[in-house]
Amino acid sequence: MKLAGLVSAGSGVINEDAAGVVAHDGEVVAAWVFDGVTGINKRFMLDVPSEPAWLVTRAEDHLRDVVMSAGDVLDVLRAVVLRLKDDWQRALGGRTVPEGYDLPAACLTLAKRVSGRWQVLRLGDSTVLSRDKIVVNHAFPPNDLPDLETELRMKAAELRSGGAVDFATLRETFRDRLLASRRARNVPGSYGILVPNEMSLAMPQIIDLGTPDEILLCTDGYYRAVDTYSMHDDASLMEASKPTGGVEQVLRELRNIEALDPSCQNHPRFKQADDVSAVMLVNALFPRVAGFGNVG
Repeated sequence: MKLAGLVSAGSGVINEDAAGVVAHDGEVVAAWVFDGVTGINKRFMLDVPSEPAWLVTRAEDHLRDVVMSAGDVLDVLRAVVLRLKDDWQRALGGRTVPEGYDLPAACLTLAKRVSGRWQVLRLGDSTVLSRDKIVVNHAFPPNDLPDLETELRMKAAELRSGGAVDFATLRETFRDRLLASRRARNVPGSYGILVPNEMSLAMPQIIDLGTPDEILLCTDGYYRAVDTYSMHDDASLMEASKPTGGVEQVLRELRNIEALDPSCQNHPRFKQADDVSAVMLVNALFPRVAGFGNVG
């Protein structure tokens, strides 16, 4: 696989996303996107601008360090989590985390070539698209995130209809609802997420992609081009992401729509804008012939 495009851009001063690849002999052998989960604690344990950004930075550093030497994607996750746990304990400096504290967390989607086949490990709700003969959007395990997202969008729209409401106010308004969802993470029936302890290993989703011609990994901020702004469907998003500069062009179009709709009236959403990350890989040796379709 060759790298066709990579982008990671914050929606504000701090980018809580990340994206990267590791290559060997000119071929990409691993790729990933991180999406830091917005913090909602009233006070934070670490003296950093953003605990999610801190977690993502540390996790990505460890991932780069171990991804080639570790075995499959689950082995990579185990190695990263053990290092993250040590980082967190050192950063706390012996302090005790209060009961109910929302630990720094991130969505992680990692693709790695193992024994000639591509494996994906997913924690959270980032999107995995692959194309062989048709485009496949690899489904998430059943969880409450889609319902929560719909609920937050609807209630945020109701509040905004009464006047301008900033995101900090929305976050505080729905803090209890968000905390309830987050406390259910990494347990059966909910969803997996990356946190600085072994709970990250409880229920990662493992996907066998086989030997696709193309792979797109992207955070929900990038996938808004499909599920929120209707700029693309899955197949056209992959097509738009393939050319040189393609992922950057998708980002520009996203930001333009957001800038023209600051009150979130045309496109209801919880956040006015979100961090965006995407990695597009293509098989340059065996390019796909014309014709494509969609699989939900």
